[in-house]
Amino acid sequence: TELADFELYPPNHSRHKYVHGSFLSQAHIVARSSKGKIVRVSFWAEMIGESNAAWANFTVDDSIGFKLGIKMSRVIDDVTLETDFSTLTVTTPEFAIVIMPNRFQSLSWERNVVGLHHQLDVKIKPRVSEDKFKVAPHGIIGQGWDGDGKAIDGELDVYPKSGEYTTAAMANGAIEGVPADYKVATPYATDFKFSRFDAISAAPRDVATLVAAGELNAPKDVPAGGVVVGSTEYNFSKF
Repeated sequence: TELADFELYPPNHSRHKYVHGSFLSQAHIVARSSKGKIVRVSFWAEMIGESNAAWANFTVDDSIGFKLGIKMSRVIDDVTLETDFSTLTVTTPEFAIVIMPNRFQSLSWERNVVGLHHQLDVKIKPRVSEDKFKVAPHGIIGQGWDGDGKAIDGELDVYPKSGEYTTAAMANGAIEGVPADYKVATPYATDFKFSRFDAISAAPRDVATLVAAGELNAPKDVPAGGVVVGSTEYNFSKF
């Protein structure tokens, strides 16, 4: 993420806020193919122009870097990299990861963003049922697929009605451990406290034990027809 100041609501609105916050501006993916090749892919918001055309690069093992522009695809064993006009999709046997650049505009909820012209929206979707994962996923997002089909909401920023505000919420209550446990040393590093990248087997997080210890908030049912498991979608229009 990258720190940035922005506004919510027009300046003459009774709920106008000046916010010191952050946005996702880079996405880096590491995947291991079925034949053991290491694929590293990067997507930077700062490389996206006004047309919103996709731009990414990737390497395979120790190869030179290759560029992915609009409407391109590459297949490395069972790992697929594909772009449409704006979006990059990385597909593995168990996951599809979609990275989409989003240009800040005058009518966006986040107005007058300082220093950034795009943010990245990332969607991660399992391609197998949770009981079919070879290794139960973890990480800030991955741990949400813990097999119970319920959502756990973490800490949220409490915005004032108007005025200046600095965001601080870091998902406490929805994640095992603390945010610092998920830091990695470099963009392509895979080693952190709960890493599953090199694991041969691993169980999902133990929700009941973590709730009893006060580390997780209580799970709640997902509304009928809902597709989001793990947490509730954040909506700036409420603030």
